[in-house]
Amino acid sequence: MILVTLGTQDKSFERLLIEIERLIDKKIIQEEVIVQAGYTKYSSNKMKIFDYLPKDEFEKLIDKCNVLITHGGVGSIFDSVSREKRVIAIPRLSKYKEHVNDHQIQVVEEFGKEGYILPCLEISNLEKTLKKIKSFHPKVYKRDNKKMCTIIEKYIKEESKKTFSKTILQYFSFGILFLILQLIFFNYKKTTNLGVHFILWITSYVITILMYSLKNHNARKVSRKLCIFSFCCFLVHFLVFLILFNITSILNTVIFSNISTLLIGYFIYMLIFGGRNLLND
Repeated sequence: MILVTLGTQDKSFERLLIEIERLIDKKIIQEEVIVQAGYTKYSSNKMKIFDYLPKDEFEKLIDKCNVLITHGGVGSIFDSVSREKRVIAIPRLSKYKEHVNDHQIQVVEEFGKEGYILPCLEISNLEKTLKKIKSFHPKVYKRDNKKMCTIIEKYIKEESKKTFSKTILQYFSFGILFLILQLIFFNYKKTTNLGVHFILWITSYVITILMYSLKNHNARKVSRKLCIFSFCCFLVHFLVFLILFNITSILNTVIFSNISTLLIGYFIYMLIFGGRNLLND
């Protein structure tokens, strides 16, 4: 029996089930296939598909299965290798909207390097991987929390650096685009109206929140975090603008307040919330 588990991620991983059904039709997979699909909605008369199974039933299926196919979640992989099962792990990819980023690629690669699983980074390679799994002897997992913590900490540090740089770049790029809009407006109107300037900034916050909420499925969570970040930016912007308004040109004020607000506002947010990922913690 082959057990397929897609984890508890609140995004569909239908792509994997489509491929498994294709391999069943092709007679590559001839065993019974049982799927715990989670949020993935998929109908098939070739597999037994459940949204979620009771924990004791699910653990019995893990013990019973010959092969376990899973997504690249640490928890799903860890539960499987701790039972010395032959595991094929396939990462969810952000380009298919299966996850908010591609961290599962690194997770799958890391467990694969250690010899605990067979990684399958592309679903198109699942057929080849299934042929390899028959002769695959997984490395016996020894409960060594220090080693596991080292692997996870290493991954978190690397991912945090990427996330930090990416988020800074996102906000800085958006700030530059909106800065151009403000400069065009001020040059056209020849105005130094403080109220108009703040209206433009409030508009930018609303646009930012809408942009990321529409991009991310978990709109409430994203909107709440962006509101907090925007509030930090607004406070910095207000203070910078008041300090500089009477002692420098409007052009320098607009440029300096935009750049400083984006950077300082982000650092304030990181300080308050302990350096957690702005969108995905």
